Amino acid sequence: MISYTQKQLRNSAISTSKEWLLTDGDGGYACSTISFMNTRRQHSLLTVSTNFPLKRFTLLNKLDEEVIIDGKSYMLSTNQYPGTIFPEGFKYLSKFVFDHFPQVTFDLDGRQITKKVLMPRESSAVYCHYENHSNEAITIRLLPLISFRPKDMLKKAGDGFLVDELPDGVRIIADLNLPKLYLKLSQIYSTSPESHWYYDFIYEHDTSLYDNDREDLFNIGFWETELEPGKGLTFAASTRDLAEFEYPEIEAKYIEMVENKRATAGLPKRFVHLSDSAFNHLARSRAIRSHAIVDGYPYGGLTIRDSLVSMDGISYSSDKMKYENEYLYDMVANEVSGTFPSTVDEETFHVNYNDQRMPLYFALALKRLAEKDKTTDWLKRYLPVLEDAAEILMQNNIGGSIMKGTNLIDISGGTDSGYVTVVENATVNALWYNLLKTIDEARSSDGSQMTYGEATAKIESSYYSQFFAADGNYKGVGEGTVLLSDMALPLVLPFSPLTERQKEEVFRRLSSRLLDSLGKPELHAGPGHACNLMAIYLTESGSTFDSCAEETAKLREVLTELLTLHEFTNCVNGLPRCGIHHAGHYPRDVSTSVVTGEAIRVIKKLKLR
Repeated sequence: MISYTQKQLRNSAISTSKEWLLTDGDGGYACSTISFMNTRRQHSLLTVSTNFPLKRFTLLNKLDEEVIIDGKSYMLSTNQYPGTIFPEGFKYLSKFVFDHFPQVTFDLDGRQITKKVLMPRESSAVYCHYENHSNEAITIRLLPLISFRPKDMLKKAGDGFLVDELPDGVRIIADLNLPKLYLKLSQIYSTSPESHWYYDFIYEHDTSLYDNDREDLFNIGFWETELEPGKGLTFAASTRDLAEFEYPEIEAKYIEMVENKRATAGLPKRFVHLSDSAFNHLARSRAIRSHAIVDGYPYGGLTIRDSLVSMDGISYSSDKMKYENEYLYDMVANEVSGTFPSTVDEETFHVNYNDQRMPLYFALALKRLAEKDKTTDWLKRYLPVLEDAAEILMQNNIGGSIMKGTNLIDISGGTDSGYVTVVENATVNALWYNLLKTIDEARSSDGSQMTYGEATAKIESSYYSQFFAADGNYKGVGEGTVLLSDMALPLVLPFSPLTERQKEEVFRRLSSRLLDSLGKPELHAGPGHACNLMAIYLTESGSTFDSCAEETAKLREVLTELLTLHEFTNCVNGLPRCGIHHAGHYPRDVSTSVVTGEAIRVIKKLKLR
């Protein structure tokens, strides 16, 4: 359970930087900070998919609240405008808890008001439930703020939207091509007659990521009602006209669903939040005709490379096992000239083929699934596809790069200079080796003659000297170099071109640098850095070396700390990105599906408790 204390919550630096996330299984979501101040354009109470899980539109950005007790007004919301934060509702926060969904408590001069946010699966709906725990009646005003725009764009003031009054709520229409928004309250209320535009909401995290960080939002007026002591009130927003609803039943059903998913994942209790995170990433998909992995809710989309890496771990949260086969089959069905789809465009649904390395990650996913199920059926089923991909890559190379006589691929022309080039070359060639060995294993299990023995032998003989110094460090990597998770990937591939001795040398060097870096924040600022992913890979690798027991024990402690809930946890991906609380760690830096999936895979593999 994720929780924050009153002291943490009333520190705006903390309460406006920690984020929570709910997803609906169709690509839609609700997401904000624990103070409910939106700090990114992607934050909203209701973002829905019009072609799940793509083409996502933000309908309801947020819900501002005002509570009136004995004539005194308490503004519970927190918003940032140019030069100021207003209102400062975070100063009333006394507790935040996220177990099955976010729940926050406000302390209004000794009166306790709680707010819960819940998003049922495959519903395109969100519920905000308020409970009055004081001994007197209160007046509560709710101010919906809406935009009807693509999730990654911003709204500017215009003519407003069509608002139709319904017997128990309103229907809002922005465009006939967009979903309608239905807003309802669980009890009788009065409304203000006027609508307004609210100008210049500032999203502070957008400042360094986009050209614009300001948005205007439309308010249809406030809804006002009385809330008696001990009673609850529910606000519902949906893309369909909801019939009468009973919030207690909705909450009980949702909790049961989450508990069932946790049981399906079978993780130790201290890591159960990872099953929630994995479950968040799974969505129904028209794009690939099965379940898809949305790689970086709510900042990412369908990035197939990240999906292939994280598939093994993410699949533990699914009660529809073997969706992986549908996913992989669709990759094959959409294969073009030896490569697979790399991304699907959020808005146009265009399938991109701009990553020639996709067959390498496809082979990695296949081999991991074969290991998990203890069968070569996965490999046999897709052997012709792997063989075709390998032959095309050997003839055309990868993205026009050069295949050397050693069968190592030189991709330096398409990457940055310096040590990043070395690391990327080493990673790609390790994956290339893994592809060839996977093909030969599949052929051998089928009684066929192996094909790539000579090629893999050449790679083995030259791989280490090409990319590593004698001490096990990557060439060109200095002590002040930011750590990249790809540095450790060659250590944990099912088939690695490194010998056991070479693996141990690289492991000792990287583990030493990682452990040392935990006290040096400057080594954690790069966009490709994720020390939790590095710790995952190094712990997995170190567990195979009897002579590295001391380093591995330390890494297990670090990994357990990183994967266990603590004060730096970000609810968006269910675990901290890093052991250092660094402002540069944006959720989009490293795919949350990869971190979650790889964490679950290694917890299962090493039986971490």
